[in-house]
Amino acid sequence: MLIKASNIVAGYGGEPVLNGIDLSIDSGQIGVIVGPNGAGKSTALKSVFGLIQLTQGTVSLAGDDVTHVPPDQRVSLGISYVPQEMNIFPSLTVRENLEMGAFIRNDDFSSVIDNMYDLFPPLKQKATAVAGQLSGGQRQMVAIARALMIGPRLLLLDEPTVGLSPAFVYEIIERIKAIAARGVGVLIVEQNARRALEIADIGFVLAAGKNLYTDSGENLLNDPEVAKSFLGG
Repeated sequence: MLIKASNIVAGYGGEPVLNGIDLSIDSGQIGVIVGPNGAGKSTALKSVFGLIQLTQGTVSLAGDDVTHVPPDQRVSLGISYVPQEMNIFPSLTVRENLEMGAFIRNDDFSSVIDNMYDLFPPLKQKATAVAGQLSGGQRQMVAIARALMIGPRLLLLDEPTVGLSPAFVYEIIERIKAIAARGVGVLIVEQNARRALEIADIGFVLAAGKNLYTDSGENLLNDPEVAKSFLGG
C-alpha cells in the first residue's frame, strides 16, 4: 500500500475534527474524500501531509512509518500537497513557478518542465505569463504541475475544481486521470462528489470526522443511501 492512515484522531485544539478515520490507496490509484462541510475532509489531507499533529493513529508511506516526519521531509520522501488556496506564486511566471516546484532537485529538470507542458498544454503557451494573471483553471494547472515537479509518489489535492468553469472541471479531472495513469497515487478532497467518484478507484465518505462509507467509486455512486445523503439523490 502506498499510503495508509490508520485510526487518525486529530484537530486544532479542543474537540478533535477527525475521530479515528482510515484512508489508504496504492500507487496509480485515485482516492476521493467526500462528505458534508465540517466532516474533516481537508483536515484528513493535512494529517496525511503532516501539517497537523495527530492525537492518535499512524501514517505510513510504502510501509514506512512517517507519523512523526515533518512536512518538508515528507516532500523529500515523495509526497506533494496542493492546498485549496495560495497554491501558486502569483508574482512569478508560469515557468518560474515550475522551477520553484523543483526546489529539492539538484539535477537538470528542464525535461521535467517539458513533460509538464505536455501534460498541461495551456501552460506552454503561457510559460512567460505572470501566474497571478491567469484564469482560475490555468492557475490550478500551474499549482498541480508545480507539485509534480519533484516526481512524487503521492499527490494530495484539496478541492482542485472548486470555483472552476465546467470546461476546466473536465480538464482538471482528465489531467488527474492521466497523472494516476503514470503510477502516481492521487488523494483528492472534492465537493463535486459525483464527478470525483466517477474517476475514483476508492472513495471515502466522511461525516462528523468518521468513515461513514468506504468503497469503490462505482459502488458508492450506486449506493442509494450515499446518493440520497451526499450526492443530491
